[in-house]
Amino acid sequence: MKSEPERAAHRRFVQALQHEHLICTRPDCGGPMDVVDLTVHHAAVKTYQAECERCHAVEHITGKVDTHPSWDIASITLMAEMHLLHDQPVCPFDDTPITFTSMPNPRRKARYRLSCYYCGRHTEMNWPPPEAKR
Repeated sequence: MKSEPERAAHRRFVQALQHEHLICTRPDCGGPMDVVDLTVHHAAVKTYQAECERCHAVEHITGKVDTHPSWDIASITLMAEMHLLHDQPVCPFDDTPITFTSMPNPRRKARYRLSCYYCGRHTEMNWPPPEAKR
């Protein structure tokens, strides 16, 4: 169970991940924040820097690497089905929205990378899965 500050930090991470507007957390300010993605190219966890346009306070927003246990087959299938239904799938461990990335596949079959940029969990999958072809 997360503490209130951990839940608030996670909410701010999700807002930054989804390019939503952030406001300054200083009690005397409440100004809009300019968010910049500082993530290196192959990082498993995203890192953002937010700077208030009014008071110039700087906040670093980052995920927490926790890749164990990994996603099980049922969780992956549920996330894929939610994605196909145009719902926002979330990580079963921390409720962060999952990002689906289409990958090149030489056999012209659908291949995706599923990533949670908060905890760093990821996997690759073919679609449709082999069990759907029966």
